[in-house]
Amino acid sequence: MAADEASVIDYLNSQPDFFDRHPELVSRLRVPHHSGEAVSLVEKQVAVLRQQNRQLERRLVDLVDVARSNDSLIDRMHQLALALVTASDRQELVAGLDDVLRNRFDADEVIICLFADRSDDGGDSPARLVHPEDPGLSAFRNFLRGGRPQLGRLSEAQLAFLFGEKAEGRVGSAALVPLGADASQGMIAIGSRNKDHFSATQGTLFLERMADLVAATLARQPAPGERGV
Repeated sequence: MAADEASVIDYLNSQPDFFDRHPELVSRLRVPHHSGEAVSLVEKQVAVLRQQNRQLERRLVDLVDVARSNDSLIDRMHQLALALVTASDRQELVAGLDDVLRNRFDADEVIICLFADRSDDGGDSPARLVHPEDPGLSAFRNFLRGGRPQLGRLSEAQLAFLFGEKAEGRVGSAALVPLGADASQGMIAIGSRNKDHFSATQGTLFLERMADLVAATLARQPAPGERGV
């Protein structure tokens, strides 16, 4: 940058009211436009303000969308909490959790694996008892060690263990949610037909809060045969 240009810039920066004192210069200054034609400083300022206004409008729309999404999530979390705290026994708790996840969170498949001293596939119930030494859990070793929700596509071994024959064509992506500290109580598997519904790039805060609620409620209603009971 030439010394003269630097001097002009320094002077204008030190005199923010310069164009107030010399308004005739504003209309005479020309600024290059992307179309190749020069426009006045006033026109340039108007264009900049319009662009800023459009950006602010987009941000406002985004904020409104986020607010609506948060309101919806709060409502669904409320329904989940009600289903858990009003359950009179383990069976009602599992049924309520399954109902809320399917009807309020659009889950296509729900499996609740609870670690116990004996195994029980649960029949038609979404809950099953799993011995912590079950060989099938080897497919979840890294997940269980990590103790954090995992989102995305499951391996064939994971799909077969959780959903069996139902997995084919019905579970494109899933969320695995550990229950208890270090997954000590078990895990919840939430499946979706949509292969992009759950992805590793999504946040897990809601799932972590849900896991806290479920784990705390389960701890108050131990079932016969569960580990530590």
